[in-house]
Amino acid sequence: MAIDGLHHLVLLVDELPAAEDYYRDLFDLGVQFREGVRDGDPGTVPDHLTWPEAIEAGIEPTMSFLGRDGFFLAVAADPDATDGTGRVDHVALAVSPATFELVADRAEASGAPVERNAAHHCTFDDRYGVEWELNAKPRPPNRAFDEFDA
Repeated sequence: MAIDGLHHLVLLVDELPAAEDYYRDLFDLGVQFREGVRDGDPGTVPDHLTWPEAIEAGIEPTMSFLGRDGFFLAVAADPDATDGTGRVDHVALAVSPATFELVADRAEASGAPVERNAAHHCTFDDRYGVEWELNAKPRPPNRAFDEFDA
């Protein structure tokens, strides 16, 4: 079994645009893509829009996916965060297809419900409450949603 490394890490934050700026500056990261919700529908924010412009277009920020040199960090809006503190949402591992199946099967055997979202992607919570994502797709992950017309 081979785990190729950390695929990405997701942090929950209370003010997404400010958190994006903070982590971009802290780790010298570039924006890979942004996601939001408009009229109840999720989508990808067009690359040419800043968060203020997206918000003006009626898009509510939900996630910024940042990265550089094989390190990928997502900051996601947590509507329950009110004190400026963040927490780890989930840890995503880059794995081979064989390791993907092996670990997913082991998680299920341990009693963890495994949500298989795609042939290359699944999530599960371990017995200590940590959410794990297994991703057998090359890094960085592709955008999950269609782009907003904005």
